[in-house]
Amino acid sequence: MRQSITLAIAAIAGVFAAPATYTHARGNSTIQGQGDFFWGGAVQEGPQGTGWNFVQGSVVVPNFSGGDPRQSANMWVGIDGRYCSSAILQTGLVVYGDGSFWLWTEWWKNAMQDYQSGLTFAPGDTLRFTVHSTSYTSGTTTVENLNNGQWVSQTYTSETDYPLCETDAEWILEDWTQNGQPVPLYNWGTISIFDTVARNPNRQVTAAGADIVNININGYTLTESNVQSDGTVSVTYIGPN
Repeated sequence: MRQSITLAIAAIAGVFAAPATYTHARGNSTIQGQGDFFWGGAVQEGPQGTGWNFVQGSVVVPNFSGGDPRQSANMWVGIDGRYCSSAILQTGLVVYGDGSFWLWTEWWKNAMQDYQSGLTFAPGDTLRFTVHSTSYTSGTTTVENLNNGQWVSQTYTSETDYPLCETDAEWILEDWTQNGQPVPLYNWGTISIFDTVARNPNRQVTAAGADIVNININGYTLTESNVQSDGTVSVTYIGPN
């Protein structure tokens, strides 16, 4: 991946787990109702040229414990990937069933990867995720801990193999895959992505009014998603998995 790294944190400390080998399934790999669908949450759609170039949302880090470390909840914000199949610029947090974390960034279809240094956070802290595309082939992802002021950022440049379309803005809980199979989901109750923002050169909106999507695998709907009038996206796990 062609990229440059920019890091700025008040203290360097990693508290997240080393990742296994996982992959994302883009949101339109199958159409909801016609097959498996791996995203729960909200997607602001627009025609080609909409120009969504900035997406932001915050989460409170969940407190999982006593679960299977193979189970997880993967929460993220991103640009493109549902109807635009060429790329996704995204960043998010995986919380595993045993309470460990993975803070990640990705210019899909390249692989998910760590930020190059740790960001100190704990259950109950508020993390703000931001993705900002500066062109169809360049952009930045940032994660801020609003409790301690630390932040970490990664900049991508010259991603000419996988250009963005800037047609989709997303706030998502995802059931990602390992070796082609869905990863078991942790029963997370309800996770909310709040203070949502999507911006293009002409306007700024929240997730209010966005398309609502739900995880559906092997004929089972596993989430119940809703968007409040203030743009908060809530995704409730309803199982099974």
